[in-house]
Amino acid sequence: MSAANAAGLVLTAGLVVFLVVALLFPERF
Repeated sequence: MSAANAAGLVLTAGLVVFLVVALLFPERF
């Protein structure tokens, strides 16, 4: 796996987690 692929996976995972938290806890945003 290249560094670019690893960075892309981390960014994608972080975005997914952020979206899930925003949907589950909208009062925090």
